[in-house]
Amino acid sequence: MPVLDLDVLRELEEDMGSTGIAHNFARDYIKIWNKRRTYLEASIADDDADAAMDAVLSLKNSALMVGASRLAQLAVNLERLVKNGDLSAVRRLLPFVALTGEQTVCGLKQGYLPPEA
Repeated sequence: MPVLDLDVLRELEEDMGSTGIAHNFARDYIKIWNKRRTYLEASIADDDADAAMDAVLSLKNSALMVGASRLAQLAVNLERLVKNGDLSAVRRLLPFVALTGEQTVCGLKQGYLPPEA
């Protein structure tokens, strides 16, 4: 499964009639990636299933909206684990979440967004 499905962002460009809004959306996603990741990590460290579910749903929905297909699929799996009360399995997957998120950020920067002027 690819890290990014750029067709999702291209569709957003078409829907909005410009690339600017989609580019801003991708930049905003990048800016708050670490906040999403640390929220998930903290909820798991605290064994807080409700916060973990909130974090996972935020991760999943934002990933779907930005075309982060690999991260979205991982979040679907995390959601299932949290629903089943298996926070230890989620804990074991946190390094993979971090890696996949960083790959997503790099993919957006290098494969979608124009170079910074």
